[in-house]
Amino acid sequence: MVDVDEAMLTTYLKTNRAFMAPVVEQAVGLLGLEGRRRVLDVGTGAGGGLVALARAAGGRARVLGVDRNEGALALAREHAKEAGVLDQVHTETADLDDVAARALGDNRFDAIWASDVIWPGNVEDPAAAVARLAGALSADGVLALFTSNYYSSTFLPGHTRLERRLLTASELNWGIPADGPDHYARHVHWMTAAGLRDVRLHVLPRVGFPADADPTVRPYLEKVVWPELLAAARARGEDAGMSKEDIARCEALLTPGHPQYVVDEPGYYLVHPTLLVTGRR
Repeated sequence: MVDVDEAMLTTYLKTNRAFMAPVVEQAVGLLGLEGRRRVLDVGTGAGGGLVALARAAGGRARVLGVDRNEGALALAREHAKEAGVLDQVHTETADLDDVAARALGDNRFDAIWASDVIWPGNVEDPAAAVARLAGALSADGVLALFTSNYYSSTFLPGHTRLERRLLTASELNWGIPADGPDHYARHVHWMTAAGLRDVRLHVLPRVGFPADADPTVRPYLEKVVWPELLAAARARGEDAGMSKEDIARCEALLTPGHPQYVVDEPGYYLVHPTLLVTGRR
């Protein structure tokens, strides 16, 4: 399992928030939050979802953002202040079990948003975690699981086989299961097993093309994606079937300034096929 220090986490959270902002806004817009007064953002991170939820629900709504990392919550509060919605939000250092246990009677939530938090790297039993969140909903409350769908993304267009091995190395480096009930791609299964009704799946692509037309693309790749993938190649590349030549090729393709740097290739593009799964109690 990868260890991430606080400086790296802060860089990741802020850079990821900026890159994912358009598709998070789009996803939140599909939830129908008008009139919903109690909203929960589980694993709020730097607050991209927190702000989007507050805006979509309107000024009378109150949004609770919870995270286990107080540094992340400080970023979220700062972001909410800059966005002009600080009076609508409250943050709390807690995890989903803490909040779900208190969500009884009138304390249940009208909507719950969880972005890239329900996966085996964060929770021991994802299906049970989703069931607990479902139980924290009020009648007709909506649960929304959003994921960047990282391991189905296109980061290296035109280098498909190398990309598959590189992403496998990343999965191995994070200790992610290869299949089974806890696999990161089973969001729909978990929602269905939780007994929610009207379960729906939305695919919302986040496209970076042309790369330099969007000021968030290069920072996202160079501060978040490339460091993670290169670390995985060095640590677990051979276990993922990468040869020494493959690893050297990755070093060239993913190093800014290198003559073979992939982002400088004419026609380079990036695609995250992000997923939003929703269900109602």
